[in-house]
Amino acid sequence: MLLPKRVTVELTNHCNRYCTDCPRLLMRYSVGDMPFTLFTHITDQLPDDVCIVPFYRGEPTLHPHFPKCMKNLERFREVQLATNGDYLTEPNKTAILNSCSFLSLSLHKWTFPKKSGWTSFLYDCAGAGIETQVSVLDSLVREKNKKEWKQEWLKHVDRVRIYETHSKNGFGSMNEKASCEACQKPFEEMVVYWDGKVGLCNHDWNNSTQLGDLNCQSASEVWTSSPYQSVRAFHGMKQRGLVESCRDCSFQSNKIYGELIRNGRSFNNKMEN
Repeated sequence: MLLPKRVTVELTNHCNRYCTDCPRLLMRYSVGDMPFTLFTHITDQLPDDVCIVPFYRGEPTLHPHFPKCMKNLERFREVQLATNGDYLTEPNKTAILNSCSFLSLSLHKWTFPKKSGWTSFLYDCAGAGIETQVSVLDSLVREKNKKEWKQEWLKHVDRVRIYETHSKNGFGSMNEKASCEACQKPFEEMVVYWDGKVGLCNHDWNNSTQLGDLNCQSASEVWTSSPYQSVRAFHGMKQRGLVESCRDCSFQSNKIYGELIRNGRSFNNKMEN
């Protein structure tokens, strides 16, 4: 196992929104954009069958070279992107259509499709074979027209996700008691912050468990390093509480959090965590 199955490469942790339930408000990490040279240095090391996630703690379309970065990903079989949709310029749309296999659009208020401004683009996504999702926080849900809202959105996207508020009691808390069960993330996924540092997973917003630096190490070197092996050993022994990033985390890899409604098609569990 020289490389992970899924690699999150954070283009930027800048964001144009200040959502009150976002863990980003608790982030203690410098803000910046990944240099394009570093981005290509990382992605060039990865084979075509690795799943790439080119976003993390910010809005990816804010990256000054977003279209160029996405073009670099066109050779990968699976590219998963999430965006708030505020910067769907024509160059950004083209870049998404040419590179993505899965796209999640995040709503920040209870909005029906016709008022989102996304329906035409979602039609183009369907034509390009991109699986699409719209997601919204459960605290924004209006129960009185929830059924109608889901039905309307499923006319335009492949699935709807209503997700739980999480990270209020620490990143990855999921509002549950911390788990001692092994998590699959250390065995399958790698997260690279905008500055090239490698962290444990996408719930480790402050890089509490530092695992390496792709400015001076290869992805394979970090993935097979002693720090990574130690984390996996603790998880294998069901002692994830001994890993700082995992101590208060209740996330379970095989569990879907919140409500996920599929549009009559079969999907893998993508972008749900």
